[in-house]
Amino acid sequence: LIFGLFGASIMGAFVAYFSTRLRDIYFSITTLVFAQIFWVIVFTWTDVTGGENGLVFSPPRLSLLGLFPADFTPLSMHWFTLAVVALCYLALRRITQSSFGMVLQAIRENEERARAIGYKIEYHKMMAVMLSAICAGIAGALYGIFNAYAAPDYFFFFQSGETIIYNVMGGIGTLVGPIVGAGAFILLKELFSTFWSPEYYLIPVGLLFTLMVMFMPQGLLGFLRHRLNR
Repeated sequence: LIFGLFGASIMGAFVAYFSTRLRDIYFSITTLVFAQIFWVIVFTWTDVTGGENGLVFSPPRLSLLGLFPADFTPLSMHWFTLAVVALCYLALRRITQSSFGMVLQAIRENEERARAIGYKIEYHKMMAVMLSAICAGIAGALYGIFNAYAAPDYFFFFQSGETIIYNVMGGIGTLVGPIVGAGAFILLKELFSTFWSPEYYLIPVGLLFTLMVMFMPQGLLGFLRHRLNR
């Protein structure tokens, strides 16, 4: 988990150095290009990554600073993942409420005004990308531990696309929104996969996602807040 966090932060800094100099759709395209570059590297560097076969490994033992080691079980993995997610949420919540987080919100609302005030826009955007990369690295490490397997498909743009869907479905600009969106997406995925084959179940999911973007741009969380405040 520590190595995954460290590696993700390095890759995030590398990508952020180039992508944060761009804005809007150009920023998104640049990050997608880097994701595909990393996927090609992982897919072809067979001596290290195993290529298309991936890597099979034994899950590490669960311990706290080397004390009380124990093997991972489905139940312990569940609670361990929940604890890591809770810690990440609390850390991100603290960051968003700090002066650094306030600057990020100012950049989101009006980048030119924030630049005119004197904030270092590129620095703050780089740190934001690195934070997101660290969270993605933690998620990837947990996913690998759970499956005892790491495949190059994890680097494919489909994974990035699903993450974007989580955010849009749940509500952009919130911390709880992506969690709600991920839960809703997985439920829809499991529901439709019982009626359609794996090749076609994403069609109704995509249609629902398109309708949500058109009629519920604030996401599920924003929609529920609006309904409750009426």
